Amino acid sequence: MTQAIKLIGIDIGTSSIKAVRVRADDGLTVEAAVAKPYAADGAPTRDATLWARLAEEALIELSTGETVSAIGFTGQMHAMVALDGDGALAAPVKLWLDMDGAPDLDAFVAAYPGSFAQQTGNIPLPDFTLAKWLWARRLDPTLSSRISGLYCAKDYVRAALDPSAPFVVDRNEATGMQVFDPFADHWHTSILERAGLPKAALPQLVSATEAAGSWCGIPMVVGVGDQAAAARAIGALVPGVASLSLGTSGVLSIPLKKSALPTRWDGAFHLFPTGFGDDYQVIGTVPAFGATLRWLQTLFGRTMAELDAAAADRPIGEGRTLFVPYLAGAGAPHPDHGLAAALTGLTVDTDLTAIVRAVYDGMAQELAAITEEAAAIGAPTQTIVLSGGATHLPGLVATLSAFLPCQCRVVDAAEASAVGAALAALDHLAPANRLSLSTAPVTRAKALAPRDDWRLARAAALSGGHFHQKG
Repeated sequence: MTQAIKLIGIDIGTSSIKAVRVRADDGLTVEAAVAKPYAADGAPTRDATLWARLAEEALIELSTGETVSAIGFTGQMHAMVALDGDGALAAPVKLWLDMDGAPDLDAFVAAYPGSFAQQTGNIPLPDFTLAKWLWARRLDPTLSSRISGLYCAKDYVRAALDPSAPFVVDRNEATGMQVFDPFADHWHTSILERAGLPKAALPQLVSATEAAGSWCGIPMVVGVGDQAAAARAIGALVPGVASLSLGTSGVLSIPLKKSALPTRWDGAFHLFPTGFGDDYQVIGTVPAFGATLRWLQTLFGRTMAELDAAAADRPIGEGRTLFVPYLAGAGAPHPDHGLAAALTGLTVDTDLTAIVRAVYDGMAQELAAITEEAAAIGAPTQTIVLSGGATHLPGLVATLSAFLPCQCRVVDAAEASAVGAALAALDHLAPANRLSLSTAPVTRAKALAPRDDWRLARAAALSGGHFHQKG
């Protein structure tokens, strides 16, 4: 590709709207980026109209005076926006972090005759859309008769920007609703019927690179969920190259060829089609990755730059203090939102440096353990590419690189998901193109394996879990 094409990628995130304008020619350049927080303190919003208003503001800023060829979308997965026939909200907007539907999901699964893992690719979890629908339907038994369309965050915004846009969704987002069969590639009729969710209220399934509507004459491309978009941005959709996104959560996304899928999938790891083809992503998470860093700042009244420098004063992997990183529960492949974190080995000599080092080591060892467990089920990794705002903390990056059992590279772009959305738009215009963000290797002075005493602490924490379901 020699002629420059300009594209916009927009990410409907948990705490803000993030958007980028990229130029694609023989390389890829991020020309401009904007962020529109929902609140000054970074709190999420359940006002979907605010998503749409801020998204349009970002589009105006990035497109004014520019020739933009297409707009791509991504966003937080599992959000539920239910609209009635008049386009009004039929139920409260719910985000992935809303767990109100956990009891409703438990009751639904107990009465369901089939295996959720075999039918939806994932064990039943309250952060997926199905639980939110069951909760809303219990509160309003008339919901089934009133709902006209069930949207995820990015597709709601796309429809708000162009009310005439077709009602469609990509397969990556569809799987996160937990009413889609990613193996047979269709909405799961049995689950829909038992959940009272009309199939007519669900969008048509399309490729992530399909155009669906326009804004100011610019085609809008459907795109995928934020993790698949980040993987597209950094070239992590090929075997052996994984994406580690360091944001609200620490999310490890490992590509898995369709032909390599285990015969009997247990659903403990998240499994999503990439949306860009027939292959999958195997996903493990540290749900409170970003929240843990904020907790440290609140605990000590220091900036993350100060805390990161403090961690560098203590050798990686050394020290008596251990941290098991479940401040918001454990994520896949041991999902249990009820678990609590543990900070052990404290003495009168334990200081700020020791605690920050223990927290860094604990999160890195958790991600290393997840990587090892993924390899054991047939999803090995040779290279992990780190992206997200936390990549600007050199002490944390060095810690992750020391423990992760493979080569690490870093991409200097905090908004990788938004860039991936722009590249989905590029893939619509130039299907053969495979441009991605450039990455740089992380220097690793010494490779470390998770400590035996930390593994024992992790095993003890996980054995006390109560939420994990194999259904």
